Amino acid sequence: MVLLIIAVVLALAGTVAAFVFRVDTIEYIGDDHYSDEELTDKLFDGNRPNALSYFLVGQRNHKEVPFIQKYEVEIQWPSKMVVTVYEKPVIGYVSYMGCNMYFDKDGTVVESSTKVLSGIPQISGLKFKEIVLGSQLDVGNPDIFNRILELTQSFDKYQISSDKIYFDSSGNVTLTMGDVKVMLGDCDNLTDKMFELKQMMPQLEGRKGVLHMEDFSEDTKSIIFKRDE
Repeated sequence: MVLLIIAVVLALAGTVAAFVFRVDTIEYIGDDHYSDEELTDKLFDGNRPNALSYFLVGQRNHKEVPFIQKYEVEIQWPSKMVVTVYEKPVIGYVSYMGCNMYFDKDGTVVESSTKVLSGIPQISGLKFKEIVLGSQLDVGNPDIFNRILELTQSFDKYQISSDKIYFDSSGNVTLTMGDVKVMLGDCDNLTDKMFELKQMMPQLEGRKGVLHMEDFSEDTKSIIFKRDE
């Protein structure tokens, strides 16, 4: 009889806990790569977790998620979780053997994926023999990654979107912006060039062609647009 009573009490306690501590709200902070639904699927297998169960067991078993360095879960009792996501710092990717190899500001490959992330440009023209996840891209000139970082920071500053950054054998840069290619040359006077490009963006909408800014500077103001026929 005693065992039966204990079993009934435990069953009732479990039922109450399952109902009271069932999470009905998950708030995500700091993520740009995934939707809330995608994160719930990756972190909690697509289900709303139980806050008590997660507190006792689940938080010891964090999931490995592409493009996420780590995440922290704060439980706001009884039924809310706030998940703070810390993304891996990605500045570009190169295509290699059917995959997109994403790398950070030092050129270290941090992820391999078939997914194309919005806002991350493809870098082309770099020469390398092989790519190893977790290692720096061997492109012969590691300073190239400083140039890529400088460019992507300028994109953020001036709200410029570029699908692709191409480096030729001399280190000259060409940006692909939809149907317009922007030739920046060796990127001297980059700040002046990107500021001027931002001012010209409304005029470039709907156009196809090549914008030559190789010789542009604060003094010369040389810009030539060659329209595709």
